[in-house]
Amino acid sequence: MVKFRHILIFALCLTTLLGSSGHIKEFYGGRNIIVNIADNNSSYIAFTCQDTVHYLNKGDSFYSMMITNNLGKDAEFYLSSPQDMLTFSNPTYISDGDSEMITATYNDDQGDHEIPINVYAVWDGGSATLRTCSVHVVCSKAEIEKILLKGNTTVPLKTKEFWTFRILVKSYGDAKNYTIKDTIPGEFEIASISASSGNYLITQTGKAKHVMWYVKVTDEEYLDVTIYTTKNPAGKQEFTSEGYYSLNDGAEIIELGIKSNPIYVRAMGDG
Repeated sequence: MVKFRHILIFALCLTTLLGSSGHIKEFYGGRNIIVNIADNNSSYIAFTCQDTVHYLNKGDSFYSMMITNNLGKDAEFYLSSPQDMLTFSNPTYISDGDSEMITATYNDDQGDHEIPINVYAVWDGGSATLRTCSVHVVCSKAEIEKILLKGNTTVPLKTKEFWTFRILVKSYGDAKNYTIKDTIPGEFEIASISASSGNYLITQTGKAKHVMWYVKVTDEEYLDVTIYTTKNPAGKQEFTSEGYYSLNDGAEIIELGIKSNPIYVRAMGDG
């Protein structure tokens, strides 16, 4: 369920900049910012802000807030944000007693942003500059994660061990076609691969194996890979020396340049 913050801002004389003299208290489970007018507390502008995270790509439009005009007069509203991270179709004309949903367009690149929205309201005989909602926007077209499903993270030397890991890809917005690349070091062989969707190809450079996974991601998809320790050129079972070993490089979404975490195991003991 989407929660809302209700912000009531009372017009103060002709021009008011919120933040210095606002009185804040709880109101219907939300947050009030009230600036009193001298003798008329029934005259105000109300902002209803979504208390949610918006997962967007650059150029996406969404409803950022609702404005209610209770000034007793018709008014025009001009909205802005720092560095035009959000842009609006200005002005928005709202008759007295009416409300309007305000559409914003996200114009920044990838990142996790809390973007404040400023409103300049103009009506017959007055105006006010108001800081209203902050909108939480996450712009990440996709996420990729490496998860160890089976196998030990601490293993003895010179012992054949098996591991199964999952490459999990999540996509936000419309379905996208991605190419996922992962590299399995030469100490390992691939026992099996299972994909939730798409096709994969395995190539080899030296002893390293390269996995290319071609997949269309609507919500999330995964590739499960099972590997095991192989024998070195001298015929000895890996691992032959103590230390930390990477089961694989971080998997990468080629189109976005986003890379996952790698998975490490530690070899200990005489074996």
